[in-house]
Amino acid sequence: MPTTTQHKDEPSVVDRDALLALGVLMPIKLSPLKFLPGRHPLGRAGSGLRYLRTRPFIQGEDNPRDIDKFSPRGDRQVIEWEEEAQSSITILADISASMGLPIKSSLRNASILQLTYSLWRAGDLVKTILFSSALHQEVKAANLKTQMERLATSLSNIATQDETDISTVLSKYMHTVNKNVPDLIFLVSDFVSMQTNHFHLDAKWRQVLNRMQHNLIPVIISFEVGSGIGGMLKVWDPERQARRLTWFSSARVRKINHEEHLRVEALKNTFRSAGMDYMVINSQRDIYPQLAQLARIRRRRKN
Repeated sequence: MPTTTQHKDEPSVVDRDALLALGVLMPIKLSPLKFLPGRHPLGRAGSGLRYLRTRPFIQGEDNPRDIDKFSPRGDRQVIEWEEEAQSSITILADISASMGLPIKSSLRNASILQLTYSLWRAGDLVKTILFSSALHQEVKAANLKTQMERLATSLSNIATQDETDISTVLSKYMHTVNKNVPDLIFLVSDFVSMQTNHFHLDAKWRQVLNRMQHNLIPVIISFEVGSGIGGMLKVWDPERQARRLTWFSSARVRKINHEEHLRVEALKNTFRSAGMDYMVINSQRDIYPQLAQLARIRRRRKN
């Protein structure tokens, strides 16, 4: 495989703006995603503008009316402004027993962090509320850096919780916020309950959807058992708080994955029939494409 060497004269830091201009997204741990700056999908304008930066005027791309009249002679400059955030967004994160499996909790955590980072960078106000059978910790801060730090700390210190009834939790949350309903809610969960094998939208869900005007977005956390897993393995069952030896044959792995696939398809059909947008995450590499796809759908619908 060919390798490249860096000369002393070459900069050690890549020009990120140049890469973005070429349509290249730098692969960083928390990829910034220009996720429908909240004003657009929700049809709300910002309450004002704040100074972002000054840059050289680009002939053929910029409107000459945008040239700063105080620019030095021979150096025409354009001032860029940023709309102040108006959209309030809440992420409801399921920390119930069924989400205790590392294969699910890691995806939940990655989804929450990516959503927070992308939406905040787009100019929205984002907070996260952890829940199981009841509402637990609320994580919010005055700036993105502190918010990400608090989220990382909270997600790494989650104690095992009981099972959950999402309909009841949603009703409790809507009662708590009263008239201060957020513009958008992301509900991150596997939508699993020990009482029933099939998730359905009951009257409580319908009430929430009516109040939210369908700006409630389920983020379905799923999984897929790798084909390389086999033999006798000790498995941790967070719902029953027990470990047990389980034989994983190739046939059993296929059956587990098939049943999970059917469960997720049923969830998708349920949300789709209710006119809801949704995301399905079963690997970390799905998070960015799912966000981008959701953004395109909501932008196209708005336009």
